[in-house]
Amino acid sequence: MTDSNWIRIARTLVMAMAVILLMAAAQTAPPQQAVLPVGSAVVTEVKGEVVFTSAQGAPVIAQRGSTLTAESKIETAKGSVLLELQDGSQVLIKGHSSVVLKAPDQGKGFSLELFIGQIIVKVQKRMGETPSFRMGTPSAVITVRGTRFLVEVNKKYKTYVDVFEGLVEVEGLMPSSPHILIKPGFSSRVDRDRAPEEPREANPGEGNGRDSGREGQNPGADRNSGDQQRNQPKQGSEGKPD
Repeated sequence: MTDSNWIRIARTLVMAMAVILLMAAAQTAPPQQAVLPVGSAVVTEVKGEVVFTSAQGAPVIAQRGSTLTAESKIETAKGSVLLELQDGSQVLIKGHSSVVLKAPDQGKGFSLELFIGQIIVKVQKRMGETPSFRMGTPSAVITVRGTRFLVEVNKKYKTYVDVFEGLVEVEGLMPSSPHILIKPGFSSRVDRDRAPEEPREANPGEGNGRDSGREGQNPGADRNSGDQQRNQPKQGSEGKPD
């Protein structure tokens, strides 16, 4: 066999080995995680009675692993939902709540809106020029750059904000409303068409039917005693979705 034949055989073997190695690498490479559209969320846990509605008004199966797009509506009865947003933030939606997902690069720049009920939010920390996390309620706009906090809206559209970690900025919807900063262990409330109240130190157990200053205005005011118990995060784990 001539030298040229040996060269051709060697080249063929090298090419065959390269193809085999490429195929093996493709089979063993970890699958790439699908990138969620802006404003969407993945359902990571569902408990009890929950209704999901798409942006087009069609029902969506309420199950773990479902993907909800922007403008999807989540309504909980005697249930709860844990969502992971497109930016990695987590939202625990408690019972008797109504929430709509939003695309933060559109409209008011909100990631979600809470119309009634209670949510616990753990926001992925923002770095550099990354836009802040913003959410809305019927009486307030809430802005954060990485924190854990609770928001509640009652039937009179009064908004309550409790902060567990980091700083939360709150403003009312009235024109030229002042912005207030709430630090950990403090809370504030905002009436419709009013400026936010000055932060005050939160009392232990305030999440479970808080102070009498609410005058029975919490979302569970007309429920039975069992439903009125609010699942405020327990000491040592508050603000962390279950």
